[in-house]
Formats: sequence, C-alpha cells, structure tokens
Amino acid sequence: MAINRRAEIVAVAARLFREKGYLSASLFDITNEIGMTKPAIYYYFKAKEDILFEICMTHINNLHSQAKEIAASDLDLIDKIASMFANHMLQFHLQRDRAETYLREAAYLSLERRKFASDTLKLYEAFICDHVSQAVSLGIFRPMDSKMVVRGIGGMLNWLGNWYTPEGNCDIDYIIATHIDFIMHGLLANPDKDVGKFTYKIEKKNCLE
Repeated sequence: MAINRRAEIVAVAARLFREKGYLSASLFDITNEIGMTKPAIYYYFKAKEDILFEICMTHINNLHSQAKEIAASDLDLIDKIASMFANHMLQFHLQRDRAETYLREAAYLSLERRKFASDTLKLYEAFICDHVSQAVSLGIFRPMDSKMVVRGIGGMLNWLGNWYTPEGNCDIDYIIATHIDFIMHGLLANPDKDVGKFTYKIEKKNCLE
C-alpha cells in the first residue's frame, strides 16, 4: 500500500508539474487531488523538490535501462540504435507527464541534484555513443564525432516534448518513423541502405497545421 501511495503521489505531481509548472504547483494541489492531508505526504517525501527529483531520476534511469534491454535484444546494430532513439521519443507519449516534467522543470532542482541528474544522464548518453561508435568502426555509419552526434540528436528528440500532444493531427508512430528515417539516413555510410524495420514510404501529411 505504501509503495502504491508513493507512486500515486509521484504520478499526480508529475501531471501537475507538467500542467502548472513546478513553481506554481503546490503540495496542497497534490494532496488535494489525492485526498490526503499535507502532513501525511511528509511520510513519503520531506519536500516538494524530493518529488521532482524522483520524477527526473526515474525518467533518466528508465531510459538507460530500456536502452540496455534493446542492446540485449536480437536486433542488428542499426535497428538497436534506431530503437534507442525511437524509445527516447516514445516516452513523450507513454510517460508524457514524467518526460515533460523532466525536460522543463529539472532546472528547479538544487545544484547538487542537477549535477547528479546530469552525471546519470551522461551514462545513458555514453551507452548510446558506444553503439554509434561501433557502427562507425564497422563502416555502417560514416566517420563522425559520436558524442557530438548523440547529444545533437538527443536535443532534437527532446524538442518533441515542447510540441507533441496525443490529441494532435499526427500519431506518435508516424512522428517517430519520420524522425528515425532522416536521422538514420544522415548517419549511414550508405544512405540508400534500409534502416531495418523503421524504413517505409512516409505518406505526406500536414500534421503540424
């Protein structure tokens, strides 16, 4: 029960932080939605920032663990890398509250916690970089600075959190496939090569209108 209650607090807080912003969403807002007293929340969290920190670290740690699962799969190297990028984008659909809260509100963490989160994120980035570097060394990708490329792609993928809405004109599968198509063909040494299961003819849509 305690674990479920804690998870409920985090889930409600993530939604409120996304909708209102961390500074505008109060502990009272959180407890009022859940139906618990403000003193009761201190059994689980000592401060509002503790909740934000858990949201951010859960997002980063899940991205890393999911990337490891993809790496351990039977996919070929190209599809593993494409799947890691796709999974990063997918979180803005499956875990929208958590992903957008991390993207926009992590700046309100203390300096020490921001550094910890940043250092943890670098481990995730390094994991993907290792796979990109491997593809470069095998001649699958053209010569490039893997670290710079992964950070640049990460910034582009994160931008999805600033405009994507589940109710929009484009579904998430179409958005992901479109991004993966031009990302991977920009990396490949042979741009005409199929990008595994992510390759298909993309129909023209005025999705952003």
